Amino acid sequence: MKKDGSKTDINKDKKDQRVVRTRKQVDAAFVDLLHRRAYGNIRVSDITKKAGVGRATFYAHYSSKDDLLRSQFNRIVVPMLVPRRDQPCPLDATALFAHLQSAPRIYKALIAGPEAGNSPRIMRQCFEACLQRAIEMQEGHRLPRSAESSIEQAIITRFLASVLLAVVECGVEAAAQQSPQECQAIFARLAGGALAAARIPASETS
Repeated sequence: MKKDGSKTDINKDKKDQRVVRTRKQVDAAFVDLLHRRAYGNIRVSDITKKAGVGRATFYAHYSSKDDLLRSQFNRIVVPMLVPRRDQPCPLDATALFAHLQSAPRIYKALIAGPEAGNSPRIMRQCFEACLQRAIEMQEGHRLPRSAESSIEQAIITRFLASVLLAVVECGVEAAAQQSPQECQAIFARLAGGALAAARIPASETS
């Protein structure tokens, strides 16, 4: 039993290593292609050819090119969005704005023009999820709880995500004319003001 168990563990380790190696190959190929062309112009076949893997292998890890992009956002972008409990703006995106300036070609491929494909929508959805969690973490947060609260809260979150996406888009277009801190200040002013206006006054919560 002990030998079988050890063999099973070894086989599992080898499989895990293959999974990690394959994902790294696919991720690296995807990023390299984003340096060369817009997201909407990249096909799964381009990624597999660049990565040196088969289509079946790709689909064993990702359901689609969009799924790969979501995975990249969750792995790379989400950690750059830091919740702030004690600030009017619930999210600090300074690290994201700094990353934008260090990799402008990638962000241009993801959001610039109609050739960006589904990327702006996927990015906005990523921002929405981060903002929703950050808002819920804030001290004493109260958003409208009317009969239409779920719709209203979704609108508020989507609006804030759209503001963040707009700052990113303008950052790409402006070619790093503003620092990451200045971009964060713009986002914080717009998002913080909008969120404050949407919240229930303290006198109405008692």
